[in-house]
Amino acid sequence: MRYDSGSFAAWIQTLPLRQDLTIHTFDRRAIVSGAFDVFAVVDMSLLFRSDIEQCADFCMRFWAEYYKAANKLNELYLFDYYGRKQSFARSGKSFREFLRWAFAYSNSYSLKRGCKAVTGPELQPGDLIVQNERGGIGHVSMIMDVCKSRSGEKLYLVGFSFMPAQEFHIEKARAPYGNSGWFTLDGYYHYLRDFLNVGTPVLRRFPG
Repeated sequence: MRYDSGSFAAWIQTLPLRQDLTIHTFDRRAIVSGAFDVFAVVDMSLLFRSDIEQCADFCMRFWAEYYKAANKLNELYLFDYYGRKQSFARSGKSFREFLRWAFAYSNSYSLKRGCKAVTGPELQPGDLIVQNERGGIGHVSMIMDVCKSRSGEKLYLVGFSFMPAQEFHIEKARAPYGNSGWFTLDGYYHYLRDFLNVGTPVLRRFPG
């Protein structure tokens, strides 16, 4: 599906993908676990050689890189742990320092509190599927693209980073969860219950 030129959704759709399906960790080790069925790996290397750029962090990284690419860094914000907006322009930090701060002091709970709620029919690239009940361990996935099947059912490419900090990959939907590698929304919820059951998923969007 197409989205407004210059929007975060359209930017997410244009992220480059690697031909190699290998996921690398922050210390440049290859992920050899069979836990993932990798559709593609986003061609964006981790910023830090430390274990801080995980699932929520990579989603914040995309949001920040979008503002950087659009030459709008004066408008960039991320969140503190409680979901309160924190301005890059007022931080006095460099872009890299600001991201390191955000990755260290916010997580999936911060995105759940700070981002706005959306419904399933509204989902678009760049929207988040957040799992975090009370502020502890959670998980964040991101919608990377949306299409419709021949029957008119919406299907989604969904990706995430993970622990230890690692490159962001798009997960391929296995047969029970979707169609031709694309997830249905209910299918992705079932996938999370089966493999990443760390809380009830809620849908969120970075507020513009």
